[in-house]
Amino acid sequence: MNKERKEEKMTESNETIELSPEEKSTAQEVQALKDKITEVENKYLRALADYQNLQKRTTQEKEDLYKYAAEKTIEILLPAMDTFDYARSAVKPDSPSEKIIEDFNLVFEMLLKCLKDIGLQAIEETGIPFDPVYHEPLHQIPTNELPDHTVMQILKKGYILNKKVIRPALVAVSVKQEEK
Repeated sequence: MNKERKEEKMTESNETIELSPEEKSTAQEVQALKDKITEVENKYLRALADYQNLQKRTTQEKEDLYKYAAEKTIEILLPAMDTFDYARSAVKPDSPSEKIIEDFNLVFEMLLKCLKDIGLQAIEETGIPFDPVYHEPLHQIPTNELPDHTVMQILKKGYILNKKVIRPALVAVSVKQEEK
C-alpha cells in the first residue's frame, strides 16, 4: 500500500507522508464539506443580520406610527384653535361678560394642555432668525432696528408634533430699510 501513495503531506517533524488515492479522495471530500459548512454558516449569519435589521426597522416604524398617529387629528383641530386664539385676543377683559371670557380662556388652556401632552408645540417666538422649516413668510417689514430676515411678527402660529413640523408659522420678517 505504501507504493500506491503518491501525494506527500508534511507533518510536524518535517517528514513526508504519501496519501493513497482513496485517502486523497477522502481529504477532498472533507475539504468540500468544510467549504460547504463555511458557506452555509455565512448564509445563516447574513440571514440572521437581515432578520435583526427587519426587526429594528419594524420596531422603528411602529414607534413612528404611534408617535404621529394624532397628526391628522391635530391638523383638523388647528383651524378651531386658531379661531379660539383669535377670539381670545379680540375680547376685551373689562367687558361685562368677564366670567364668560375666563371660562372661554380656561377651555382654551385645557385644550392646549391636552395637545401639549401628546407632543404638540406652538411655533410662536419672535425676534429670531427666519427659518424656512419653521416659518412661512407672508410679508416683509422694512426696518433698521433688527437684522435682515428676523421674525418680527407671528401672523398665524405654526405647530410641531414630536419634532416634526406639521404646520409652519405664517410670519412677517424684517428687511433692511433703504436709506433715503
